Amino acid sequence: MYYSTPKKLIIVGGAVFSDDLFKEVYDNELPIIAADGGANFLAENNIYPELVMGDLDSVSEQNVQNIEPKKVIRIPDQDSTDLEKVLLNTQSPLTIGIGFLGSQIDHELAALSALAKFPEKKIKVEILIFLVPPNFSLRSYVGMRVSLYPLDEVKVKSDGLKWATNGLTLKPTGQIGTSNKAIGKIIHLTPSQPKLLLILSKTVLNEAIPQLESAQHW
Repeated sequence: MYYSTPKKLIIVGGAVFSDDLFKEVYDNELPIIAADGGANFLAENNIYPELVMGDLDSVSEQNVQNIEPKKVIRIPDQDSTDLEKVLLNTQSPLTIGIGFLGSQIDHELAALSALAKFPEKKIKVEILIFLVPPNFSLRSYVGMRVSLYPLDEVKVKSDGLKWATNGLTLKPTGQIGTSNKAIGKIIHLTPSQPKLLLILSKTVLNEAIPQLESAQHW
């Protein structure tokens, strides 16, 4: 374990993302860690991370020269992604990831896989994707897009959705739950195991984060 914090933790990866999206999640009161190439973005914006971590094959040497050597941690293991390397070596009540989607499809799939590999951690990756806790409720509005995606076979009890999932078994090669809609002021989900992703618009970011922080852990 290289880093632990009682605060929310922001992890920045090397995939392309907009400045506006970063502004939505960035808070200079929160610790921030660069996963490999994420250090390039932070250096360009004069933000100094607590750590730079990964196999360091994507970060420019120039962009880490002003960071203390002990804060630059190279982990050469090629059997894990840079996101996984950071998750394995950090601890926080909620981890917010940005810069892990929208670059290459294989990287995107690896980032989503990491959510299932670390069910004990509460991780949110942009757009707004996270592993659903054992019991999760969120304020909604009529017509709000709600997509459920199973990473493995999982049953889901639900309330507040146009197409209820009660009694259904979702799985990647069978029935999934994308493009559903909220029908009222709250949705509630109870998955049978930590294998369900919830995909929402980033417009509900500020509502979702405190709900995730207070939700029960797997």
